[in-house]
Amino acid sequence: MASQSNSESVWASLPEELLDSILGRLASMVDFIRFSAVCSDWRRIAYKNYRNPPYDPQRRHQLPLLMVPTPDSSTDTRSLYDVRGKRLYDFRLKVPYHRRCAGSSHGWLIFVHDSYQVTLFNPFSGKSIHLPPIRRLFFEKRIRDEVDEMSVLPDFEKYQYEKKMRDEYDEEEEEYVPDLDEIVFYSDGEDEGDELEQDEEEESRDLEFGPKRFHESEYSVVRGVLSTNPEINPNGYFLMVIYGTQSRLAFIKSGDQHWTYIDKSICDQNVRDVLESSYVRQGLWYQRDIVYCNGLFYVLDKLGVLVSCDVKTNLKVEKITGLDTLHNKWNHKTYLVESSEGDLLRVIRVIEDEYRYGMTIKFKVYKLVDFCGDPHWTEVNNLGNDALFLGDNHSISVVASDFIGCQPNSIYFCDDCDDFYNHGGPNDIGVFNLQDGCVRRHYTLAHSQRLMPPSIWISPTFL
Repeated sequence: MASQSNSESVWASLPEELLDSILGRLASMVDFIRFSAVCSDWRRIAYKNYRNPPYDPQRRHQLPLLMVPTPDSSTDTRSLYDVRGKRLYDFRLKVPYHRRCAGSSHGWLIFVHDSYQVTLFNPFSGKSIHLPPIRRLFFEKRIRDEVDEMSVLPDFEKYQYEKKMRDEYDEEEEEYVPDLDEIVFYSDGEDEGDELEQDEEEESRDLEFGPKRFHESEYSVVRGVLSTNPEINPNGYFLMVIYGTQSRLAFIKSGDQHWTYIDKSICDQNVRDVLESSYVRQGLWYQRDIVYCNGLFYVLDKLGVLVSCDVKTNLKVEKITGLDTLHNKWNHKTYLVESSEGDLLRVIRVIEDEYRYGMTIKFKVYKLVDFCGDPHWTEVNNLGNDALFLGDNHSISVVASDFIGCQPNSIYFCDDCDDFYNHGGPNDIGVFNLQDGCVRRHYTLAHSQRLMPPSIWISPTFL
């Protein structure tokens, strides 16, 4: 016991400046945690450096781990899978097997309860942050529950009844919104009849999978992104979500008692103009992804419209790009991610077209460039030293060379909310290399484990 105490005192006596320098060169959170386990003084210094890094802040961009079922299919915990060594860690996270995560951002999982209350949970520290319910989801539920009763009312009474409900749940005023199948895009070389047939098939597919996905509370939020780690900045973080059957936007700031809903009425005129020229006449509907980049939230919708949302003081929404046809196919899924160099990337995931329940076959990557005040997307064929991690999580990029075994110029992916119902469970997990254009599978769920919600990437945080 005495020798152990003497050994600890020797390590503890090292100059703090030297320990700071060592910590500044550790990229892996696993190494960071091992450093903190040496002695109590090293743990204190490690925690101080984690909260206030004196060196490269990029080292907080940890290599994401894939949260998967445990080998024994525990109902109360999940395991973490490391793509570098293709192995499971021997410790478990206290996350129930059956709970769907509405998002993963800065090491925090996002859950939606039956009351539509949102909870942020850090499975590494065990801390939880309880946020107010998204009241507009109550409105959607009541409309579904009472649609039969409302259908027999005279038009004016039905309007008055629905208006009362809208006022009760802070819902925006109703306007005419055309059905999605009224909007058809045609690309060069495509046959119009084939495109119409695809629209009909997509509508049928949405009817099959849509109700189950959206009418359960835990699937009522399809995306959630934090502006920063709430543990690092507990009084200054924002959470933006895509919610509801129309995939609309809402955000909340730490300490707020109510969500702020982003409607057309609060948008700048240039945003209103593009909304009026599309099917989204009600407001910012049918959003596909969110990313927080350079102090702003960026949001991309179904038709390729990109807007920025400045939520720090007075909310300001501005259009960046207009409508396009880059991801207008049923088998196209789109993501926004910030590269390690600060560029805004738009990644399109292409699903194979066989039986409409296919697996991922490739990705296309575009970078936002601004030439003479004209922002537009240009295709890139090389991510350089970056590796991207895509799924239900806040899309992440890391510098691959910081993590031995991580493939550069590659996209690691897993199933997300939409894919879950398409092929018998969340099994579309792999890595796509941009250089050779090949998809390789790096993790496969046992058939008995495919009843769980999709696996999700999570960035480890300091314990």
